[in-house]
Amino acid sequence: MNIAISLSGGGFRAATFHLGTLSYLNHLKTSDGGSLLDHVGAVSTISGGTLTGLWFILGQCRGWSHEESLRRLRKLLFEGDIIGKASREFLCGKCNNDSLIREMVRIYDEDIFEGATLGTLMDHIEDIAIDDFSANATEFTNATEFRFQVGKKQKTQRGGTSQGTIGNAYYKIPHQIARQIRLAEVFAASSCFPGGFEALNFPADFQLSTNAENVEYLAKAKPLALMDGGVVDNQGIEPINLLRKRRDIDLFIISDAGRGQEESYHYTETRALSWLTIRRANWALNLALLLLAQFLLWVPRGFWFGFFLSLTILFAVIRIASSVASRVFIKRKARQIPFSFRWKGLLTISFSKYINLVCSRATSMYALTDRVFMKHIRSLNYDTIYLDDKWQNRRIMNALYELGTGQNWGKHLTPEEEVLMEPSKAILANSDLATAMGTTLWWSDDDRAKGKPQALVAAGQYNICWNLLEFIYRLRRDKTNLSPEAHILTDLQQQLESDWQRFRDNPHWLLSEL
Repeated sequence: MNIAISLSGGGFRAATFHLGTLSYLNHLKTSDGGSLLDHVGAVSTISGGTLTGLWFILGQCRGWSHEESLRRLRKLLFEGDIIGKASREFLCGKCNNDSLIREMVRIYDEDIFEGATLGTLMDHIEDIAIDDFSANATEFTNATEFRFQVGKKQKTQRGGTSQGTIGNAYYKIPHQIARQIRLAEVFAASSCFPGGFEALNFPADFQLSTNAENVEYLAKAKPLALMDGGVVDNQGIEPINLLRKRRDIDLFIISDAGRGQEESYHYTETRALSWLTIRRANWALNLALLLLAQFLLWVPRGFWFGFFLSLTILFAVIRIASSVASRVFIKRKARQIPFSFRWKGLLTISFSKYINLVCSRATSMYALTDRVFMKHIRSLNYDTIYLDDKWQNRRIMNALYELGTGQNWGKHLTPEEEVLMEPSKAILANSDLATAMGTTLWWSDDDRAKGKPQALVAAGQYNICWNLLEFIYRLRRDKTNLSPEAHILTDLQQQLESDWQRFRDNPHWLLSEL
């Protein structure tokens, strides 16, 4: 059975949820003596899902068993301190990087991937179970997906061989260059979300070797800005759609760590500093300058004289700068406004209005990108799967939120099946806790104290168990477009039913395997 799986974005929330999903697929034992995870032949990843996906394929290339690879990833996710290390070394001046994303690359390379490159994957792809792997970013020039793709060698129309394109239709990186790209750089490009990180620029921000071939290529290479793959496809669906044009896929599992929250946008205005205006602030500066000048008249020469003199100079600079800004810059800009505008009125507006003007726009822009825009893109990408009859009975959406409180989980089930499949109160509570985790690359002390990492792994395990079982029940009623290999999955029904009942009693019972 040829299974494709995509691992969505969502920071550590996504990486940990996908860890749970993969661990349960490994737990399911098939009739051929292996696990269902052994049948996963294609992997597509985005952002936080790229960490799990890269680790999964790298573990195979290093000869690790699935159990060992997943245990190591659990330890990395639960105990690692990537952001803490970055903040200590970047913000405290202990590194030479001026770019936060380049500093993150350095830490990813040292603490996670240990120097592994795309070449590491290319050299071993023929010897492992995975046939096709794609970690995805977004390139800003053409606003399209950029794929760091590795696959088993295939014959081309010209008689040669290819391991997949590194790039997209507009920009391709030659394989001899791409094999030098570090997995840390791939992960950074796939996960540097706007607002949190700056873009990762190719080739300037990539550490490529300095042999003669590289020098010639780099001299001619066009610069390319790469950012989080979730900007255009946060579920990693497009690469699997493209792969299906080349070969048959029996089952596509979309592991989606989206939070599924339908919160309405709301901004609460503040009245903080409503008494303060620019004019009053200027008067306060004038008074401070006068008082400091008085201090300088009687303070003896020494430390305190220098201290008050420095304060006087600082306040004077601020006062002069504010005066110049108000009388030159603002006044000049006011002349360009195509309506009547009295620029001196800005001096009497309360600071609370300025705060609300800035904060309301910032929060609405965040809501636009994080909710409105992302939901729209999510819907468009899912349509390519759910409106395509070729995917009928060959697709499963495994969403983090779907077994939480208030979700319509039973819409495709018969009344008898609903009784068997109903989530317990323990599962509802665990799902609610897991979806409460934000999109970050760290765990806060509060996250750890509440057990969110464990909740997310458990959610990945029981969600995929539930979805596989629901899928089998639906196949009973409709065998349209059924894969000839579907029996490998339907043979697992009894095991899935037994596991689901155990999850209902204790959502965390399978965590011990990790």
